Amino acid sequence: MTLTITGVILGFAAFICLYRVAKGPTLPDRIMAVNIIGTTTAVLLVIIATQIGQPYIIDIALTYAMLGFLVTLCVSRYLTTGRIFS
Repeated sequence: MTLTITGVILGFAAFICLYRVAKGPTLPDRIMAVNIIGTTTAVLLVIIATQIGQPYIIDIALTYAMLGFLVTLCVSRYLTTGRIFS
């Protein structure tokens, strides 16, 4: 029951971040909102994995979180330096 309530609250928080993605005053605000949505999605995947008893979904969530971090890192570097790789 507690995990269900937590999942609903996290889903609502991700929905609120969609507003920041659409109306963010600056580009860094939008990037952070997308990053928060990705992290929230990974946490929701872990909650789903624990509720249905499928541990392989946790591996998918970790991979998703790592890819989200790398994408955020690459986009931030591109916006600051104009290139991703040195």
